[in-house]
Amino acid sequence: MPYRQVVHTLREFLPVSDTLNHVTVRNRALRAASRIDGDELTAGDDARPDARWTLAIDGGFVRGRRNSECSSFEVLTGRLAEKGHPPRAFAFVRRELPDAVDRLAQLVRSITNNDHPKLSVITDGANGLQTIASQLPFTPKSVLDWFHISMRVRYLEQIAKGLRVTSEPENAAKHKLTARIGKLRWCFWHGNAAKAASRMREISTICRSVAPQTPQAADSLAQLGYRVRELVAYVKANGGSTINYGKLYREGEPISTAMAESAVNQILNKRMCKRQQMRWSPRGAHRSDAP
Repeated sequence: MPYRQVVHTLREFLPVSDTLNHVTVRNRALRAASRIDGDELTAGDDARPDARWTLAIDGGFVRGRRNSECSSFEVLTGRLAEKGHPPRAFAFVRRELPDAVDRLAQLVRSITNNDHPKLSVITDGANGLQTIASQLPFTPKSVLDWFHISMRVRYLEQIAKGLRVTSEPENAAKHKLTARIGKLRWCFWHGNAAKAASRMREISTICRSVAPQTPQAADSLAQLGYRVRELVAYVKANGGSTINYGKLYREGEPISTAMAESAVNQILNKRMCKRQQMRWSPRGAHRSDAP
């Protein structure tokens, strides 16, 4: 709740001093958060060399303070989990934590109690999150979130399905596009990046070679070509992070950032966004992120 409301609640139930105000409460809260942030992380259970851990990272935006230099800023949050054990959540404002990679590595090592854990890092491939994973002092397995890949393929399927044809060449092109986009999802699901790249080139070539008879068909083909190029750039920027999702799914391992998105809801939305009539400074949000 806002600091002014905290003061009002304290005065309602406790015999606090009349000089207590929202600035005092805020400063004390930030000092306490600074001490907590500086504490050494406690070690977890005994090391299990064969344990497989999953680190999912996602980001959310918080409304910035009116007098601040930014209207909104990003808070990175996520969970570290092992199958059969409760996950640990974390969050931080990247600009307020210059040594974010070191702190994240310290968190992983303290919870896993292992200097070189078997770790998979799942991200949506945006905002430099893959860079954070690549800078960790051990070698994690980078995984690109399946949901984001699937949704991008879904855009292609919807455009191809909604293509209005008025001639036989357009109708033939629509059938070819639909078939190749369907195979594209199969390629990604089974981790065949080379075949997926080939399918995307074929789709792009068909979009350029068809001579549309109507403006609607021309717009749809142009949009489809743009979305394909966007998907190619997305996969290329996260090269090496597309895996055999089907195999991982059958083994019961996570293939999406769903648990990180639940951390966004737990730490950010409920505390700072949903029904919260206040704005935050990056420093204040960073100090308030500790679960």
